Amino acid sequence: AQSGVPFACKAGACGTCATEVIAGRGHMDPQSARELCTLGSVGLDADKYRLPCLSDVHGDIVFGASARGAGAALPTREVVVESWRPLNLSVCEVRFFVEGGPFEFQPGQYVIMHVPNRQDGKIVRRSYSISTPPSERRHFEVCVRAVAGGHASNYVHRLRPGRKLQVEGPFGDFVLDESSKRDILMIATGTGISPIRSMLTHLLYFRSDRRVRLLFGLRNEADLFYTDLLRGLSAHYPSFEALITLSQPSNWTGHKGRVTDLIDRYVTAADSSNTDVYMCGSHGMIHDASAKLLALGFPAAALKHENFY
Repeated sequence: AQSGVPFACKAGACGTCATEVIAGRGHMDPQSARELCTLGSVGLDADKYRLPCLSDVHGDIVFGASARGAGAALPTREVVVESWRPLNLSVCEVRFFVEGGPFEFQPGQYVIMHVPNRQDGKIVRRSYSISTPPSERRHFEVCVRAVAGGHASNYVHRLRPGRKLQVEGPFGDFVLDESSKRDILMIATGTGISPIRSMLTHLLYFRSDRRVRLLFGLRNEADLFYTDLLRGLSAHYPSFEALITLSQPSNWTGHKGRVTDLIDRYVTAADSSNTDVYMCGSHGMIHDASAKLLALGFPAAALKHENFY
């Protein structure tokens, strides 16, 4: 197998990891509709290329060349750090100014940042969801959790105003369906709130009258962030309700337990016929939440998700 396959989104949306399969194609999972769509969008033959990030391998595989190559890149934009602020002890928010004119994206999409490797100077690409609405046409923000040993996340935490870097994008099909008039249920854990925040503030900007509920799960009090923002959105958006739960609280008077527990308490089978669902967070949370919602009668087509970790 080839080593060093480039990757970015790890969710089959950007096509960065598209790689030719020379032998052993039958030892990979069948191609999903998402994989076929992404390969088509980047002009690659689905009978020749695969997206390794979307498939488990069940035997020997011989990979050929990456479609984009380790050094290839999509068109990029230069951005400048305007501000940096901590949201809690492990999560920061960075605001960027986009050089070269308006930056168009859909609520829920992400960018791929070019992060220099301190050891060899080579660029690695890492994806971060945009947390602000598209109405901010020359700016966008991301919120990033620092991970022990995580080169890219710690690089973002060291950014300060005036620093310039390159970004690719926007990418992603985890986007708000603005043509729908249905109610909205959003479920997020940790920094999975990023694309959800973009959707929420976009809805508020256009004064949508759709009923929106957010179920937001964190571990403990030290992990709390965006609580003031959510209170403000609730005050200005009468149809919006945010429920925050902590799974390991110490002195918390609010909801307790996993975010999926809130589904049992506040989501019913009656909601299934008129509700779009957007979920972002860990793979385990999305798996468990989807199972609960499907059991309540929600159609699979109504469930959109983005895995963060």
